[in-house]
Amino acid sequence: MDKKTENSQPPSKAPTDKPVKVIVKPTEKKPTAKPVAAKLMWLVLIVALLALAVSLYQWQQRLTLQQSLQQNEVTVAAAVQRLDEQAAANNNLQRQLDQQLVGSKQQQQLQQQRIDKLQGQVDSQQRRLLSISTTSRDDWLLAEAEYLIRLANQRLLMAKEVAGSLELLQAADTIAKELDDSALYFLRQSLAEDMAALRAISGFDLEGVYLQLGALAKQADSLRLIALPELTANIETQAIPEDWQQRLEYGLQDAWSKLGQYIQIKRRDEIYQPLLAPEYEAAVRQNIQLMFEQAQMAALAGKQRLYQDSLAKAKAALKNYYNLDTKATNEIIIAIEKLSTQPVAVSLPDISGSLQTIKNYLASLHMEKPAAAKPQDKAAETGSAQ
Repeated sequence: MDKKTENSQPPSKAPTDKPVKVIVKPTEKKPTAKPVAAKLMWLVLIVALLALAVSLYQWQQRLTLQQSLQQNEVTVAAAVQRLDEQAAANNNLQRQLDQQLVGSKQQQQLQQQRIDKLQGQVDSQQRRLLSISTTSRDDWLLAEAEYLIRLANQRLLMAKEVAGSLELLQAADTIAKELDDSALYFLRQSLAEDMAALRAISGFDLEGVYLQLGALAKQADSLRLIALPELTANIETQAIPEDWQQRLEYGLQDAWSKLGQYIQIKRRDEIYQPLLAPEYEAAVRQNIQLMFEQAQMAALAGKQRLYQDSLAKAKAALKNYYNLDTKATNEIIIAIEKLSTQPVAVSLPDISGSLQTIKNYLASLHMEKPAAAKPQDKAAETGSAQ
């Protein structure tokens, strides 16, 4: 500081007149701030580099963390997907197990039902064997009577056989009479009522009507429709007269005979009926057969109007076309007229009363028998007694 002051002050002048040599010392340069700034710049650069390195490190750490997080998310998503798939597989397995369980339960129920059915059949067979072993002659006769009554009902309902059903009921009544049991009074009473109902319509013979129609159809099929011409030529050898008068008379007779073969004379008071062509013979025969079959079906179905209409059509066809065998045709027509008056729509009586009566009697009879007890009941009674 003092040196600066001294250097800055002007040199003092001496009182002498000699020139004074002034020695000027070089001034010292002041130190500048460049090194400090450079240091500061390096320091800032170093700090910036450190900050950049820290930022890069943090960015790398953050990137690594983000990648690890993404990997963790992917891993977690894959794990969740695997868990979902496992859960779906478990649910599917559970459904299959449930279905198998339901199927096994159904199979078990079916097996149980079969076992119960077989057990019932075994019990029924045991009871039947037990009943057979204790069956008497009266039981066999009652079973035969039930069979006859059942057969009578079937014949009446399905075949409309009044006479056959009446005979079967009479046979059942004979069996009930032979048993000589007062408990069979109601059975014989029901049989008497059913037989009386059948006797009321005993004139109805559906089977006979059906068979007669078939026989008439067969007879009608054997009738002739067309008279076939005789192809045998009768050659007469006549001597030719030598006289011209005889020859003239012979020529006139020959011409008249030939002309008579082409001309037919009929009375005007008769109804004209055209001759049937040979090609229509099969159609006429088939039509008549169809009418007879239709009458048979109508008789079985009990349709009186259709039955009579079919016979009327068959009768008209016979009158119109079958004119060669007059006697046989008239006989068939008379039989048709007789069958037309036969009633086929007859209401059949109900003869199921006797069948129900004998069923009730057999049921009460089997319930009263002590031998009808089950074998397991006997075993239980024996065990309780011991």
